[in-house]
Amino acid sequence: MISHLAGALTKKHEARQAIELSISGVGYEVLLPTFVWRALEETPLGEEVSFEIFYHVPERQPTPILVGFTRDVEREFFKKLVEVPDLGPTKAMRALVFSVSTIATWIEQGDEKALRGLPGVGERLAKTMVAHLKGKVVEEALLVDEHFSSPASKGGPPSLTEVQQLAVAGLVRLGYKEGEASRWVEEATRDSEEPAEVEEIIRAVFAQRSRELA
Repeated sequence: MISHLAGALTKKHEARQAIELSISGVGYEVLLPTFVWRALEETPLGEEVSFEIFYHVPERQPTPILVGFTRDVEREFFKKLVEVPDLGPTKAMRALVFSVSTIATWIEQGDEKALRGLPGVGERLAKTMVAHLKGKVVEEALLVDEHFSSPASKGGPPSLTEVQQLAVAGLVRLGYKEGEASRWVEEATRDSEEPAEVEEIIRAVFAQRSRELA
């Protein structure tokens, strides 16, 4: 089983958030959660990088899947996530759009409303995450990383404004100024009639920024 990889960054596949590493003449494809991918975006090809690896072989597909993290504690948190019923590796990876400490804090606080803002996490799954992990991710919640506060919860599904706040917080975590992030999110969701997922808003912002800079 592969638990750690270190080598030259040779390719980036943005569409599926995967990178390729060259190690002793062998290429390894590593899938990255959004918060890891964004941290690696500015890393140039050819640079030496290393990842803690979550190794998974799907039951119906014998091809191994490698999921990469920058720190062992992030991988350990991921292992806890995938043990939650109905939250396997693929869905868990898609949900990690915010830092580990942020999501762990929401779980420890029982903030189901904030958890429902994660891609692919609905009301039932948010309740399951809290029931299964509350009290087990305290260490991760106390991590010193890109933690930010969640918007106030008032019950019921997230409104557009609340999802916008989560998107702004995500952009700030990625290094953008809050004022700019707020303006970009407002522009990206101006014509939206229904609340979008946080990941959709952030991707819309990046797509809009790319068009403006082209």
